[in-house]
Amino acid sequence: MSSRGLFNLGWGALSLAGAAYLSCAAMGGRFSHSAAFEGNPPGEASLAADPGPGAPAAAASGASGASGADAAVPRVRTAPVEAYPGDAILLETASEAREVLWILLSSRGYRVSSARGFGGSETGLTAGLLALPVHTEPGSYRLERIERFPDGSARETTETLTVLGRDFGLEEVRLSAANTAIRRDASPQRKRQIDRLNEILFRFDPDAPRFFGPWIHPVKDARRSSEFADRREYRYADGRKETVVHWGIDYAVPRGTPVYASGDGLVALAEDRISTGLTVVIEHLPGVYSLYYHLDSLAASEGESVRAGTLIGASGSTGLSTGPHLHLEFRVNGEAVSPDWFFTLK
Repeated sequence: MSSRGLFNLGWGALSLAGAAYLSCAAMGGRFSHSAAFEGNPPGEASLAADPGPGAPAAAASGASGASGADAAVPRVRTAPVEAYPGDAILLETASEAREVLWILLSSRGYRVSSARGFGGSETGLTAGLLALPVHTEPGSYRLERIERFPDGSARETTETLTVLGRDFGLEEVRLSAANTAIRRDASPQRKRQIDRLNEILFRFDPDAPRFFGPWIHPVKDARRSSEFADRREYRYADGRKETVVHWGIDYAVPRGTPVYASGDGLVALAEDRISTGLTVVIEHLPGVYSLYYHLDSLAASEGESVRAGTLIGASGSTGLSTGPHLHLEFRVNGEAVSPDWFFTLK
């Protein structure tokens, strides 16, 4: 069946002053952006000293920067918010604007993250999901909400956020000659696979499914062998080493363990990849995806609609893997978000 209409460790606690948030679950430096897949397996990008935050974004000054928007400030639900980088914030507003955009800016005006609004939330409001990058450094940040109205006018509001520092874990992983070759594979086939996955994970489809939870673990009663955003030191077969970020959770399960969809959605990818082996990617919301790596077999097809708990495959050790396990990952607008944020979302 195919359908578009289906229906811890962190590096900072985030506090919000303002009124643009519905809810946030708190769970869980500057490193390379989690979406920088080129040359590295998707889900594991090499660390860099300073990737640069990008070009400065235009910032609003003050609590409102209306450009002809005379309507009252829209009703929003407010809640005290604390979160770690690597989590996300669910934003909602009752604005009647035709377009809503949230932008997280550093004190120097650099864009750190952004979220586009979309309709169809359970409350009937315009919703957005803002990912907090794991490389976000401690300091003060601004969250701007930009509303564009049908008459061409616009309004901007600004909130203040403070990010506090915290460390991640570190583990060493020794790679065999075969796994070393996978890490260093520069073939056109691998590049095509990387490009295709990037295209999916950065896609914001207004017609995407609408699933806000509850989310479930993809395997039952499983021990975790690696946590989200652990720093991994790869030891290659030739003695060289490299430090990478682990963008998901690894569940230590035997080969052949049933793997279930963590939420309702549409299967956006189901294929065998060089880096991640047999892989399934599910779209749950505009810009929101779950990923399941190293499967031994697939039970889902691209374009198939699934529900939370639908069997999508069996765990294995395909691709770059040191033993049977399941790697689970979540992406929001291309940015890695802790799976625990979804599991604890109320």
